[in-house]
Amino acid sequence: MHLLEYGAVTDRGTVRSVNEDSILASPPVFVVADGVGGNADGELASAIVVEEFGKLARRPVIDADAVSATIQAAHLRVRGLNVADEPHGPSSTAVGAVGLLAGEEPYWLVFNIGDSRIYRLPAHPSEGADERELSQISVDHSHVQELVDAGVITADQAAGHPDRNLVTRAIGAEADCEPDFWMIPMVPGDRLLICSDGLLAAPYADLLGRLLQPSEAAAAADDLLQLALAAGATDNVSIIVVDVAAVAAGEPESDEVTSVQPHPHAPVPDSV
Repeated sequence: MHLLEYGAVTDRGTVRSVNEDSILASPPVFVVADGVGGNADGELASAIVVEEFGKLARRPVIDADAVSATIQAAHLRVRGLNVADEPHGPSSTAVGAVGLLAGEEPYWLVFNIGDSRIYRLPAHPSEGADERELSQISVDHSHVQELVDAGVITADQAAGHPDRNLVTRAIGAEADCEPDFWMIPMVPGDRLLICSDGLLAAPYADLLGRLLQPSEAAAAADDLLQLALAAGATDNVSIIVVDVAAVAAGEPESDEVTSVQPHPHAPVPDSV
């Protein structure tokens, strides 16, 4: 497994009186959970998500089944917070990366439920490119993303849409909890950005510029938080930056992102 360097910060922002975000940075498990705004006890829901993943981080061996079971355990606990006569009970987004081995090769198992996000900044430019490009791995489970996918609005219009905070999936929100999964080889020099949507009000170009700086992960995370606060940060902001610093046993043959479960018909394997 690789040597991982990381930084993690969370802040209530400039407007909110309560921080409903929770974060976990406990190698090889990194998670951001955002209590869904406007719902009761959102901070409790996100705390449950992080608590369950904290249990996972203490396990001597982690596989895909264990990650899936952790998500379902968190979902059941958050569902248990619902009150019968309350139309919108507590819920939370969850996005993260869990390091594990596929054979002898180290990989990230990336998961997402809701509109918190994970990005990847590769160690090297892709073939034919002059610079490294920041790419979004996760796909938002949100009303505006559905509108973008349907061609009703553009991605730029989605950023200012009045329903941009309306998520279509969240832990605890519905009877079932269906995450998306991706498998990504751990490549020395890669940097991951895991964040709640409070960071996304900051200009994209500025985000990329800060991530490209040759700073340590902890300094990069703090720099991004200051950028978000300077941009207004009307929502809670949570940021985890993870650097793959070294590899101990073999490098993956490819740094191509592989989808494990982008759609319901693509099941998660029993082990990876």
